[in-house]
Amino acid sequence: MTKVLIVGGGPAGMASAIALAQAGVDSEIVEVSEDWRPGGIGIALQSAPLRATKQLGIFDDLLRVGRPHHVIDMCGADGTRFAELPQVNVNDADDPPFLGMARESLHEVMAAAVARAGVPVRLGVTVAELAETGHHVDVTFTDGTSGRYDYVVAAEGANSALRSRILPGAPAPSFAGQVIWRAAASAPAGLERYTMMLGGPIRLGLVPLPDGRLYLWMLDSTIGPERPPREELLALFHDRISRFGGHAPAVAAQLTDAAQVDFRALHWLVVPPPWHAERVLFVGDAVHTTTPHIAFGAGLAIEDGVVLGELAASGLPFEDLAAALTARRYERARLVVETSLQLSRWEQEPGPPNPEAGRLIGETMAALAAPI
Repeated sequence: MTKVLIVGGGPAGMASAIALAQAGVDSEIVEVSEDWRPGGIGIALQSAPLRATKQLGIFDDLLRVGRPHHVIDMCGADGTRFAELPQVNVNDADDPPFLGMARESLHEVMAAAVARAGVPVRLGVTVAELAETGHHVDVTFTDGTSGRYDYVVAAEGANSALRSRILPGAPAPSFAGQVIWRAAASAPAGLERYTMMLGGPIRLGLVPLPDGRLYLWMLDSTIGPERPPREELLALFHDRISRFGGHAPAVAAQLTDAAQVDFRALHWLVVPPPWHAERVLFVGDAVHTTTPHIAFGAGLAIEDGVVLGELAASGLPFEDLAAALTARRYERARLVVETSLQLSRWEQEPGPPNPEAGRLIGETMAALAAPI
């Protein structure tokens, strides 16, 4: 029986575990965090990644915790709508084309599926040493335990520690030139649809979630990547959101403590093939980190896991499996990362929105509609 170690318990790692279990492959997850709480606040899944969640058997559960959005209202800084962006559905006619939810909700659904699949999860533990021994890899963990596996799936995220050890020539994530502010709040009365507001070098997104909740994001080209001191964070946030009208003031009024506001610099990464060495295969943000401009980062991670499961079910030897996964995933990941980065760079330019943005988004989403 094949035995696989998955390093990292985020969407890529959990999707890999679920898909491998479906393929009849035993795996276990080690996650360095002790509380296993997801980073961030809100998340969205486009139609194509939702197709992948059907293969994992979690689509219906996600529908119960998410809120569908069929269009995005595009508004000026004062809240006046000037366009509607329909969202593309590649699944069944009644399926949502776009699903927004709390990151915690996605985590809970996937963690429950991991538990149903009988995949062990060890928290507060990661890899200390590994050594390839023929057709296996021997792993020593940070808690002093050890194990032998047929191969390792590294799903540690953008700051993967294994990447620099196993793929020493791989690039590191690069700053994209923007930061993102995020917060959770209650949706003001009358805010029913995903609303994006353009305010020059700052863009604000208000995303209604289930149960009257709201996810706020704000892309900001006016500040560097260093996290501001805690005592300045809230004032800087309010300075930026104050340029927006519409529903923005009612949301901003709820945010009165720096602990309510999340600040993160945006980074990007595309690791050229190969994505494996020494019986270690990299998936998710460890090899393709994207900015959120087309809301496809978590979707890519989930798709990686689904493809891994399909290839594992075919019984391919590790080298062939790893090469096949990279061949199927690299160009799709590169398209997402490079499209998102181009949109980010255009947003950093002075003046009105670049007229090419709509064309680029449309072409990219059409390409991503293709089966994985």
